[in-house]
Amino acid sequence: MERSKDQASLMVAELQRRRWIIDSAIHTHTIERIALHPNTLLILEKYAEGSSLNEFNILMDTAIQMILQEMGNMEVEMKKLLSASSSSYDNYIYPATQVLKNKHGIIDSDNLSMVSGHHAVKAIVNLHHEPLPKRFNSSYLIYIHKRLFENTFEWAGNSRNFPFTFKDGTTASVHTMRKVNSDDYFLESKKIPQYLDNMDKTLAEQNDFQGLSRQAFINKAASMFALINYIHPFRDGNGRTQRMFFERLAEAAGHQLDFSIVTEERMRICSILSMVRSGVMDDISAMKHMFEDISNPEKVSIMKEFISSMSKLEYKNAQKMIIVMPKRGYNYLSFYERETAEHLLLKVDLNYISKSLYMVFKKDYFLPNEVKELKSGCPLSFKVPMSKDIKNLENILIPKEAVASLTSDQLIEKITSHPAVQLKRQQVDMYAKYVYKNLKDFNEKISVKNIIEDKNFQEIFIKKIVNCPKSISELAGKKILWLKTSKYKTAEQNVEALAQKVYDYVDLVKEVENEIVRENLIKEKCLTTVVEMPSKTLQDIFNLSKDMQKETLSFSPSLQEELNIFIKAVNQRLMPLEHKWLRDGNYDLLAESIGISQSKAKQIRELFMQGKNLQNLLKEIKRDHSEVINMAV
Repeated sequence: MERSKDQASLMVAELQRRRWIIDSAIHTHTIERIALHPNTLLILEKYAEGSSLNEFNILMDTAIQMILQEMGNMEVEMKKLLSASSSSYDNYIYPATQVLKNKHGIIDSDNLSMVSGHHAVKAIVNLHHEPLPKRFNSSYLIYIHKRLFENTFEWAGNSRNFPFTFKDGTTASVHTMRKVNSDDYFLESKKIPQYLDNMDKTLAEQNDFQGLSRQAFINKAASMFALINYIHPFRDGNGRTQRMFFERLAEAAGHQLDFSIVTEERMRICSILSMVRSGVMDDISAMKHMFEDISNPEKVSIMKEFISSMSKLEYKNAQKMIIVMPKRGYNYLSFYERETAEHLLLKVDLNYISKSLYMVFKKDYFLPNEVKELKSGCPLSFKVPMSKDIKNLENILIPKEAVASLTSDQLIEKITSHPAVQLKRQQVDMYAKYVYKNLKDFNEKISVKNIIEDKNFQEIFIKKIVNCPKSISELAGKKILWLKTSKYKTAEQNVEALAQKVYDYVDLVKEVENEIVRENLIKEKCLTTVVEMPSKTLQDIFNLSKDMQKETLSFSPSLQEELNIFIKAVNQRLMPLEHKWLRDGNYDLLAESIGISQSKAKQIRELFMQGKNLQNLLKEIKRDHSEVINMAV
């Protein structure tokens, strides 16, 4: 039995490792804007799900033949155009193109990327099955490059500091290389051997960065990564080779790097910022931040969850953004960008060379009111919790929501917009038009503000209307001596009716005011209640059989009390609609209303329903106990 459990654990671990390899293999091409063939992706998925390495290799070899066959006709037509323009091949690329000479004779850049990517991911999977090298040095870096590209380029495994002669007799050489869309140059070709020797020396002297804590490892690895990026030893394929080298270097040192959470734009900017200028390596802080994110299991997990929630289009667009994880204990001024069920993507008040910076936060790091403020468009100054603070957050099932007291203006707005109040006011206005010539003065005097601030408003105002309506405003119509117009007579006839309508209106305003204040107090009491997680002991009881639950509860009054306190706290914390969503299992509405993640909403329902079931069982226990006592009597 134990052996089968161990085998199952090994199988799970192997599948997890395969998923990491596949994610890395695919994303290392995404960063380079290389789209893999659909068949390539299908075979990679089969490998991730458990097919053997031998089966994987056979499928990949079969697939590449089909892919090349698909491309055949297009390539023939393009080659005709090439031969018409020039018959001589020179340097690394085909004439009149920017396409690298390759073993397949492909002259379309997208087709070449797809084929090269197919060969490279096959090599990546196989490299991960090889033993780790005894030493990490430039020879191993060159070996990786050869393995990745030997089926695509004749010059695979050859650094650019030497001229390369192709089988067609042409010779290619490159003295300098400039970073794409940048004024920065990589290392001069002639200096590559010297820099690679220095790299080898550093790795040898520092035992390939082995035996170091994760933090110490990433500090050294980030600097080395920036250096190799600047050396750029190969004509092409440097990024994929370099990332593979560092994944293996980290594995040998007891760590894991996951480049699949790094966007294309982040990798590009980190590379630019860390370039050597005037003989000095520039700023590698962004590179260190990247290595912190890709080496920290918790941060990798959060980023992977966030990425997995994206649609294909969202994922594609995300590659154009610099998306990073926040640093613990740092303060950020943040702005809402978008959200998932579990996370918030916030734009922070920082930038890398004038590029906006986005950060992924767990939604449950925030108080509910902070989540709502952000979503309303308000900026929020937020301090990322430290590990100990996160532990405290995990002990809270439902956090409190900071609620500001209802202001006078808010109260007036709520009363004024109340449907019943608006209806009554329409009735008042109808009679006021009969009585008064101009309603401006009347409206000012009968404002909701005056009604709620003056306790004697109703009595005083009604007396004025009845006894001296002219003291409020000029009556409608005209009166000259004893002669009255019809409008004036109508005004006098409707004074009593207006007074009654005003009386009813003021009564309703006060009633609605009391209702709003009462509801707000109840809401404040609900929202400021914190519901803590049930103790581990109580949670363990949730998972026992019914008989064992009865036995345990019968002999533990303290657990009975804790259970009742827990259920009462949840009932008190949730608003009526939230109770309905809890019962119905409507997690998205419950999470949205409280301001928490959907996983937290699911956890609340699960624990509450288990608690209610246990509470019902407790009633059975007490009823049975009462029956036993009655029988004894």
